[in-house]
Amino acid sequence: MSREEFLGLQAECMMLFQSNPYMTESVEGIGTRLGRKKEELYPILDLLVKQGIVQLMGKEPTPLYRYSEPVIITEFDSDEADGI
Repeated sequence: MSREEFLGLQAECMMLFQSNPYMTESVEGIGTRLGRKKEELYPILDLLVKQGIVQLMGKEPTPLYRYSEPVIITEFDSDEADGI
């Protein structure tokens, strides 16, 4: 797979998870939704897990993947700002 294809598939996976934030799916299910082979998806999903974008739930033989909601800081502590 070329770098451009890899990045395109990575973007497809990210959009799938962001559009379906409560989806918990196997690699086979993700492949069906995207029309891709699971062999193509494993390196993408591994990278997304390492980046913290996707959570790996469970182990072999059927691991499940789900979107990892980003942490949003809603309060600003002025004591921490003093050290900046």
